[in-house]
Amino acid sequence: MAQPSLAEITATAAAAKDPGFTPPNVPKLGGVDPLGLRQINFDLMDQVFPGLNNVARHIRPFVVVAWAWRRANQLAQSQGARTIQVERLRDFVDRIEVIYVWSQFLANPAADLPGRQVLANLVQAKDWTFGGAQWRQRRTIRRYSTALTAPINYGPALKMLGWVQPHPKHPEILIPTVAATPALDAFEARIGDRLSHDAFSKFGSVTVTAAEARRWASAWALDKVTKAEAEIMDQMLFGAVAPVCRQLGGELILAVAEHASTTEIDILRGVMAGPPSRFKPAAPLLNIREAWRTVQVRQLFRLSLEALFYWILADLEDGPKSTDGLVDSFLKQLQSPKKYSNARKWLDAALPAGTGPTELMTEISEALGSGPSLDLAQTIIRGIAFCLSEAPSQDDQFERPDRLPLFRARKEARARDKGSSRDFVRHVFESWVLAQHVYWSVGRGLADARARGKTLLRLKVVLDEGGWALAPGVSRGSPPLPTPDRLETLVSLAGECGLLRGI
Repeated sequence: MAQPSLAEITATAAAAKDPGFTPPNVPKLGGVDPLGLRQINFDLMDQVFPGLNNVARHIRPFVVVAWAWRRANQLAQSQGARTIQVERLRDFVDRIEVIYVWSQFLANPAADLPGRQVLANLVQAKDWTFGGAQWRQRRTIRRYSTALTAPINYGPALKMLGWVQPHPKHPEILIPTVAATPALDAFEARIGDRLSHDAFSKFGSVTVTAAEARRWASAWALDKVTKAEAEIMDQMLFGAVAPVCRQLGGELILAVAEHASTTEIDILRGVMAGPPSRFKPAAPLLNIREAWRTVQVRQLFRLSLEALFYWILADLEDGPKSTDGLVDSFLKQLQSPKKYSNARKWLDAALPAGTGPTELMTEISEALGSGPSLDLAQTIIRGIAFCLSEAPSQDDQFERPDRLPLFRARKEARARDKGSSRDFVRHVFESWVLAQHVYWSVGRGLADARARGKTLLRLKVVLDEGGWALAPGVSRGSPPLPTPDRLETLVSLAGECGLLRGI
């Protein structure tokens, strides 16, 4: 329901003759970034694997969308009109997208494509008309969520990798690049049997049956890319036109996969991150290996603090507590912090030996899986101690101070070296977790309100008379997870390009 404007509220108040009650306001709980730490993760990923996300894992959807835009432009030109509505072109491309995804779900309900739930009723239908009110509604629902071209799916990488580019005069229209032409030609040869169908040869309303969609599924199947498609994707991903960091990142993946004789993602991630792995990359790959390790260390730092926030939420389920009360509860679950004379010696003792950032993330995730526990508190401190030991001594220009970069955390920890372990933990609770959460939750809420955007209750803890308390309606919810780091995307695409054969 749309929020009333100030003028509407004023008019309602002026027209009221008696006191009344406002309708109950049920807040929508939300927020996937409770401490505001995740953006640095994405910025660091761009130093290794830019232009990609964690969804665009297959070659064929890139080709389908690029080809659909080429076909739409060709149809427009064939009509001989000097101008054509952009909406008609977009409608055609949306139609091809949906037919493609529909056909793949008919052939394989578990196909790795977005939109399975949104298209559930379509999968059950005998036919579908791509026109009219229902089709317009479906297009609107999909545009920014499950469409292949949506910003959270294949949309950004289509442009970043070089499959399409905006029309110079009409940026809403996309044009396939010259580099993509061989792949599109090979793809079109595979689907030539259907090009005379209205769905592929005209604008406007078109009806397609489920039998037709199922019959078309094999020729453009997700896992049957042509040699030309694979070669073009290889060049876009790791060729001379790709960013140097992604070229080197690709070389590192291939070198590690060959060394470890596996393409299993968790193994590759750990070996790529350096010690305790004994893998020694070639000299040109040392810097990209360090950049990848930096990604994983930052991931570990975020997960450690979000796990601590999750621990706090669980501890507050029994009622409000002061900061000191929370700190005392947490310290009781740790191994004898009082026997160390200062925070520095305690953190040094907590520093894990023979363990890397990916292994520590696994430890925290496993501890979170069993709920807040003694193991969780210990793994959180191990994670924090490790990250502080690897924190940079200088600030990076893209790490905003209010997102708690590791440089800032290291500086604050060093300032408390001579203090007690309790004082250090209290600072972590107060500054790195609780204050960080309040700052970002309120800031995001105000930004949404000014933009008349989402109405989510992101604030999960508030200060009450008894101390910190859960906000109304809030529970600890699901435990945090490591942010996907695009490695699965790169391995999947490299595999479809034929670069991992024999491994």
